Amino acid sequence: MKNNVIKKIDDAIISQIIEGDSSVYDEILKEQGFNINDIENYANKNFRRHSFLLKGIINKQKDSVLLEKASTLLHDAIVKNIDKPICYLKNLIANNQFQIQYRNLDNLDIEEIKEIIKDQNLLELLEQLENDQK
Repeated sequence: MKNNVIKKIDDAIISQIIEGDSSVYDEILKEQGFNINDIENYANKNFRRHSFLLKGIINKQKDSVLLEKASTLLHDAIVKNIDKPICYLKNLIANNQFQIQYRNLDNLDIEEIKEIIKDQNLLELLEQLENDQK
């Protein structure tokens, strides 16, 4: 209960600072002997750092989703014996170190397909696969 009340007070203060004028808080901090410029620099540095990390996490999640989608489409193309995606995958295998490891496309599972296509431009690959299926 006590933590809930404190959280609500903190949220109200933060909301007021964001929406309103923070000069009152700056004056209080100055009176207490704090350097406002140091606090702002520290806050900006942490904001940029957290923003950068958050963008990295978001991009990693997007890449995982794209990789999953592309590998599923390629696996379906192998099962359905669609020529263009199979040729694309064979070219990737021929141009990489996977030549001996993945000779038989029929036996590839989704994880193996992910391993083969993970360094490719997934957006272009998905566009090609979706266009080939139309």
